[in-house]
Amino acid sequence: MPDSSTDAYPYLEEALPGFHRGPVLVKAAGDSLAGLGFIGTKFDFYRFANRLRLAACFGGLHLRGFTDDTAAGYDALTQVFFTWSAFERYADLANDRPPFRTLFAHHPRAKVHELAALCRAQDPEHKLVGFLITQSLLPVHETHLARYRDGHDFSVLTLAACIRHIFAHGHLTANPYRLPSMNLIIICCALNDFLLDFIRSDFLRRVTLAEAAARTAPA
Repeated sequence: MPDSSTDAYPYLEEALPGFHRGPVLVKAAGDSLAGLGFIGTKFDFYRFANRLRLAACFGGLHLRGFTDDTAAGYDALTQVFFTWSAFERYADLANDRPPFRTLFAHHPRAKVHELAALCRAQDPEHKLVGFLITQSLLPVHETHLARYRDGHDFSVLTLAACIRHIFAHGHLTANPYRLPSMNLIIICCALNDFLLDFIRSDFLRRVTLAEAAARTAPA
């Protein structure tokens, strides 16, 4: 196991603040993740942390022959692709599945409402949502995209899930249904920031609770 200091894996500490405290707790529990409320092995935890690092450190693509706006749009889509992928690994550790009610039970609901409002403001004609619905490869995505379109704020995260899935397996452009690429970029950046903030804050919450439990446990 790594050293407990932040010097052991500083790049993971930068991506996931408090990371170094996790292995200390896991080692003290005989390599169990249960104290953090996770399932799986310590190797699953490390794989997640490295996936998150990739998302957090993504600096854009280098595309020749594309306009700056289109290239920036593809940068934003790729960012969501990486970040949602890291979130999926985190959800696996937490043993939760869509719509992630347990995982988000401790997250301020106001932040979800703010994210939904921002995304709607950038796409008032539902061009992105309409495009994603027509290109959706999973029925559950189509259902929750329609719910978001019809006013269900928490379904806003389906935008990220669907962008990731269609970008990997279907057809997705940097200006779907002529939505300006800057509007798409703002939406993608908001989704990315929300997910990174959630993962980091939820992990710190779990670490703090686990440390408190360890201090009060009988010798």
